[in-house]
Amino acid sequence: MKDLERATGVGREAIRFYLREGLLPEPERPARNVAYYDEACVARIRLIKELQQKRFLPLHVIKAIVTGDASPSPREVEALLQLDERLSPGSGDSAALRSERLSGLATRTGLPVREIRELAAAGAIEIVTRDGDQWLDDAAIRIVELWAEGRRAGFTADRGFGPEQIRLYVDMLRLLAREELRLFTRTLGNGIDADEAARMAEQGIELGNRLIALLRRAILLRLVAEGAMAAELAERPRQASDAS
Repeated sequence: MKDLERATGVGREAIRFYLREGLLPEPERPARNVAYYDEACVARIRLIKELQQKRFLPLHVIKAIVTGDASPSPREVEALLQLDERLSPGSGDSAALRSERLSGLATRTGLPVREIRELAAAGAIEIVTRDGDQWLDDAAIRIVELWAEGRRAGFTADRGFGPEQIRLYVDMLRLLAREELRLFTRTLGNGIDADEAARMAEQGIELGNRLIALLRRAILLRLVAEGAMAAELAERPRQASDAS
């Protein structure tokens, strides 16, 4: 542990916290009071520290970045952070970003505060605390607005539509986004400069959104057709039996 503290500049209490929270893999423990931390652990701690100090990311976001089989490498993370600075809406212009108090957003959309918090618990949005109050920013506000539109359209709790069901979308899109980012960031090391990468990313996001929408519609229609065909095939033996 002393060697790990010296190598990373991070104290043991913070390292133990990272271990408890699952940001670091458990070390090899050949004996009760002995633990071996390899170079991958050193690199992981340095990356966590950098994401906290340079990007001010919350730990649950850092955990999503650094853990899992599909997590990006440190080089890919650095490329993504540079790209994020260029693609973030309102970059360099904080007035362009919307912010709204949780209580005010609940009143405006007609959603209970509890339900908005359930959306956050499902990973769909993030609620931040500033000046002792709870706020939502930009994309999170739009997601809550869309959820409220769905409620008004008839997708209500008594019909079985709850905030916990949005977790399906969150989990599937997180997996898709990770793989997209890994694929894209690999190309950044192939002589593509930052301006070209930003242009490709902007167009790729738009093209990807349109492609996903078309694929989703096509798959849904295919499933409906397959279900109708299955019902028709199931009906034929019954009709034949009745005829005999």
